[in-house]
Amino acid sequence: MSININLNNGDMCLADSATTHTIFKDKKYFSSLVKQETGVSTISGSSKIIEGSGRANVILCGGTNLNIENALYSPKSHRNLLSFKDIRLNGYHIETRNERNVEYLYITRHNLDKISVVEKLPAFSSGLYYTYISAIEAHVIVNQKFTNHNKFFVWHDRLGHPGSIMMRKIIENSCGHQLKSHEILQSDKFSCTSCSKGKLINRSY
Repeated sequence: MSININLNNGDMCLADSATTHTIFKDKKYFSSLVKQETGVSTISGSSKIIEGSGRANVILCGGTNLNIENALYSPKSHRNLLSFKDIRLNGYHIETRNERNVEYLYITRHNLDKISVVEKLPAFSSGLYYTYISAIEAHVIVNQKFTNHNKFFVWHDRLGHPGSIMMRKIIENSCGHQLKSHEILQSDKFSCTSCSKGKLINRSY
């Protein structure tokens, strides 16, 4: 089994089992972002280092793409933190293994009886596992009406990523759905990473 680990590409990110949310220092990882200052509890007390939250998309060293629905934006943080919870929500499993007396954190995918290792994270002497992350190119959206727009993103995904014209037709012809009272976002007001990647693939053919 061979996993390619490129430790010189992207920004360092710790895989943290203790954090409840993934935290990124840079806006480039967010496909949608709501500016909102809030505090987090640390050993030394409460600190207002969170400046926003939103949907984020990153690629790990081995090429694994993670979509995180509610990541926190904190440019004042010392490190990027990747929550174990968000790894699991992407359908992956986490386990530790030893290779020649060196311990690694493995991110695995289970398919029936087959287990494949998609990422192998080394550890510092302190025992903290780390990787490097890269951003998926996407337009960052800063929005104050997060609740309405978040529902729009969710239904855009559920309906198979239709364009804004088709979304308008679906919403306007729905019976009593909550989305009827919400703003229908035009294509220039929101960005979908999956749609953008599909367009890039089509252009390559």
